[in-house]
Amino acid sequence: MKFLFTSKPSKYGDALYTSFKNGLEMFGHTVDPFNLRDITKDLIKKYDYTCLYTVTQTLPLIEKIKSVGGNYIYFDRGYSRNKGVRLDNENAYVRISFNAWQPLQHIHKFENKSDRWKKVCRHIIRRWQPYHKGPACRTLRPQPTKQEHEGSYILFAGSSEKYHIWHKLEAPEIFANKVFHNLRKYTDLPIIYRPKPSWKEKGPIPQTIYQGSRHVPYALLLDRDIYALITHTSNASLEANFYGIPTIVLGEAITKSVSSTNIKEINNIYRPSVEEKQKLGRGLSYFQWTLREIYNGTMWQNLKDIFEEELNGS
Repeated sequence: MKFLFTSKPSKYGDALYTSFKNGLEMFGHTVDPFNLRDITKDLIKKYDYTCLYTVTQTLPLIEKIKSVGGNYIYFDRGYSRNKGVRLDNENAYVRISFNAWQPLQHIHKFENKSDRWKKVCRHIIRRWQPYHKGPACRTLRPQPTKQEHEGSYILFAGSSEKYHIWHKLEAPEIFANKVFHNLRKYTDLPIIYRPKPSWKEKGPIPQTIYQGSRHVPYALLLDRDIYALITHTSNASLEANFYGIPTIVLGEAITKSVSSTNIKEINNIYRPSVEEKQKLGRGLSYFQWTLREIYNGTMWQNLKDIFEEELNGS
């Protein structure tokens, strides 16, 4: 296979390219880097896949790829995030998806393979007491889901502006206001508003409890007697759902199979079993790999059938 790798100067991009190139070329494939501004429709046609790895570069390029019937691979931060491990570190997890934001169409193929999940679920999501010197932390190990009588708050996790552009959504604050207005048709539970901490334009929204500070860890909010977490496709839904909080996802989130998908379901929200969460965990573990695993060909050996399946359109 031939892979066109979009490049731009960055430690993460360079590390990902080096790992992907080595891990694929050892099996006889070709990986060529091209600057984003030099990628044309004619160039895309010469390759089996175009590799993308940042939200900001992808939207116009995906339109080009689709217009010529091409295929793309999207890389992003992994589902397991060990705080302090940078994306250019060989131990950092990178998630991979084929012709989509999330690998939802393939997750089920690995839901009964537990070998990799045992390793992945031990990884720290983030420290929930940043100044605590002990081992207190969250992991991805699924917990039983709260029942309908539990929880006093609804937590809304927002996304960045560039994410909303990618998904062709309204601006983050407009989107959040619409969600809150819709919620009020069905519930009077207080709403905690958690915009993306890195979003520079974030600010309070009336009649919600604002928690936009970087100094308030997301994991601490999960301890606030939360009834449900609502988001579009944020990784926040995975952390909340596995921690035991029911989730409503409004987009193609990795937790879609274990979540409700409509605001009107807030009073009859889906409550998955631990085994359903374990199945999801086992599946998603095959779509996140460390840079080391990409470099040594482990990723390719496990996903080569999916590379071929997507390429053949089956």
